[in-house]
Amino acid sequence: MELTALLAEIGTRGVHDPTIIPDSRGYTMFSTDTMIDGQPTQGIQRRHSPDLIHWNYQDQALSGVPADAQDWSQAQGLWAPEVVSGCNEYRLYYAASTFGSQRSAIGLATAADLDAPFIPQGLVLTTEGGQDQRNALDPNVIQDGKRQWLCYGSFFAGIYLAELDPATGMLKKPDDPGVRIAARPRALNNGSIEGPFIYHSPLTGEYYLFVSYDSLAYSYNIRVGRAKQITGPYCDFQGHNLIADDPLTADQVGTKILGSRHFAGESAQLLAPGHCSVLDVGPKQYLVYHNRAVAGGPSFGLVSQLHWTVDGWPVVSPEPVYGAAYSISVAQQSVVGDWDIVSLTASTDPIESQRVTLTAADVEQVGPEQFVLVGVGHGNVWQEYDWAIDQPRIVFSGITPQGWGVLGKKAG
Repeated sequence: MELTALLAEIGTRGVHDPTIIPDSRGYTMFSTDTMIDGQPTQGIQRRHSPDLIHWNYQDQALSGVPADAQDWSQAQGLWAPEVVSGCNEYRLYYAASTFGSQRSAIGLATAADLDAPFIPQGLVLTTEGGQDQRNALDPNVIQDGKRQWLCYGSFFAGIYLAELDPATGMLKKPDDPGVRIAARPRALNNGSIEGPFIYHSPLTGEYYLFVSYDSLAYSYNIRVGRAKQITGPYCDFQGHNLIADDPLTADQVGTKILGSRHFAGESAQLLAPGHCSVLDVGPKQYLVYHNRAVAGGPSFGLVSQLHWTVDGWPVVSPEPVYGAAYSISVAQQSVVGDWDIVSLTASTDPIESQRVTLTAADVEQVGPEQFVLVGVGHGNVWQEYDWAIDQPRIVFSGITPQGWGVLGKKAG
């Protein structure tokens, strides 16, 4: 199948910075204002799906850019939505700014139902640069027991975590910007880190901070660190703190689980994945993110399974969710054979797959769907539907001994 045919079928062209909420009819996706039918949207795009695969554009969640957000930021559209439930309502957090600016705002709107119009409730947080260089963009809300937190930030001073008042959805201490939990040196494209999302895993009990590095249009890639407490410190697979101040080593910091890649035989590269969120569906988790097929070209949304390595790291499927076979276990002998392997590195260039042959001596099963593949990495193997060949295929997702993500599809 060609990528253009896939996108026409699943209906996620134009999706940027997506998040998904389960609803009574399936799932609702909210995403940044982009273009629909050649016209810009202003008010957060809303789509619906019965199955996480096929999406239909519905409408805009708000009637436009709220006046207070527009007055502060001069925004022409709203970015990076986050939607949570609380106090018998749905709360939609949005970002308002202009590209490259720190005069930004995070606002709140509420609705009784996911399909209803969201009504603006005011600004939660504003920034304008200045001494601390924070940037009020890319909100993520985390419920941690009885406490609620706002994670936010884009470029400049990095990613912050501030406590919210669960009763109001506003900052618990309006004058407290929170604690910094991740950052990159300003020398690297103005500290190019954004799109934070914190996931508290019931499997491991740890907190996982997902962030996007580099340029959203060309070189986005998804990195992760984990912590014992929500306030950090967040460290990667090699133990590096995600507050990375040294420009000579900062590209090595953060466990990279997804980047620009191309598998042999596929019709297009998948470029600049980023601004992800994590969706729980029963015992399963899914990574929700956007991609591009052309550097600087239009974005589209994808949903892929998240699996967990034996040592508690999230790894993402090389496939978007497509077809009936979401995840089927495979026997150890089925792993032996030829594989197309994408081994990620610090480089933001697209990584082409390499053919690797695994013998029986190269494959060790260490748990349910958990394998060590000699010369490749450790991670998870399962069977999933492959959109490119339109049939099930055995896939691998894991981490190399050096701490980089590695993706694989079995050949033949």
